[in-house]
Amino acid sequence: MFDEKLVTVLQNAFQNSINALKKEHNENFYYFGFIFDEGMHPYISAWSYEAYEKSLKENEIDDADKDWWKWDYSDSPYVAYEHETYFAEADEILNEIAAKLSEDELYDTEWYTIMESMEEALSRLNKLNFFGTEEERKQVIINVEQVPPDETSGERERAKRLNPQSSLLDEYLEMCEDDFEENE
Repeated sequence: MFDEKLVTVLQNAFQNSINALKKEHNENFYYFGFIFDEGMHPYISAWSYEAYEKSLKENEIDDADKDWWKWDYSDSPYVAYEHETYFAEADEILNEIAAKLSEDELYDTEWYTIMESMEEALSRLNKLNFFGTEEERKQVIINVEQVPPDETSGERERAKRLNPQSSLLDEYLEMCEDDFEENE
């Protein structure tokens, strides 16, 4: 169950942040992540093919790690891009929520409400064709990622709900970190 007010605020924050990123960096973006960690404040991450190639060289990433690096939100040069500028209202709402709840309530019930609100925000942007249409849309992966992932993070299923089937999606799904059922 998502929170309607939070969805609206997160949708606007994500959209404005990505628009600013694209305006400042005229690049071919293939990944937009909405990241949620124990700090309880969502932020974006993004990768473009140009940033990826540059990062591979600068960080001397070997062939064995290239596939993983392509999708690693934390190594992107655009992680938490302009967070203070675009996510101030969301942070304020989330701080108010946190102040009213016990730690157990916050990290149990509310955690999932926030994650679902983030997914709904991306879903609405997707319906508005913010990430493109038809073939263009198949060239971009979006997802809400929980950090650290656990057996309940649902990264794969969320990616399948938010993205059209494509070879890029298959590639992303190979690198998803929530293979807990397969590793048991």
